[in-house]
Amino acid sequence: MSTLFTRLAESFSSTWRLLSDTTNFLSRMKLLEEYDADLREWRSQLGRGKNNPQILREVREAIVALRKELRTRGYDLRLGSKDITLEGWRHDDAMGEGFQRLVIGIAEDDIYSLAGSANHIELADSLEQQWRRRKSAKPYRLHCLWYRWRTQVLVLSGAASETKEQFEELRAYFAEHKEFLLRKLSRL
Repeated sequence: MSTLFTRLAESFSSTWRLLSDTTNFLSRMKLLEEYDADLREWRSQLGRGKNNPQILREVREAIVALRKELRTRGYDLRLGSKDITLEGWRHDDAMGEGFQRLVIGIAEDDIYSLAGSANHIELADSLEQQWRRRKSAKPYRLHCLWYRWRTQVLVLSGAASETKEQFEELRAYFAEHKEFLLRKLSRL
C-alpha cells in the first residue's frame, strides 16, 4: 500500500512542478493573462484532488496539451523556469560574488560564447580562433561580460573590457532578444 501512496505523491509533486514551470514560462513570455483562468482551475483541481489519480492524470494531460500548443506556436519550453537578466557593471571582485568571465559574439542570427577563468582579452582571442574554424561563421559584435546563476536566473553584467557604447548596444539587443539569449546561454 505504501508503494501506491509513494507513486501518487511523486505524480502529485511532478504535476505541480510541471504546472509551476509552465506558469513561470507564461509569466516570462507575458502570456500569463491569456491562460490565467486555466492555471487557476488546474491549481484548484490539484488542491482538491491530491489523492485522486484520475484528477492528477487529467490535469497533467491538460498541462501537456497546453505546452504542445505553445511549442507549435514556436515557443521553447525546455527553459522551464529559467530566466535571464542584465545588471550593470562589475569588476574583478565579482569573482568573490560567484561571477565568472564570459565573452559573447552576437551575429545576425546566432550567438557565439566562451566562458572561463582566463581574462576577457584571452577569452575573446579564443572565441575568435573558434569562430575562424567554423565553416558558416558570421561576423559578430563582441561583448565582455560577467555571469552567474542565481537559482534559475542567469545574471549578466558588463566587464571593464566592455565600453559604455558596447554595453548600451547589448542592452538594446537584450530588450528584443532576451529569450534567444537565454536559449543560447542556458548551458553555462
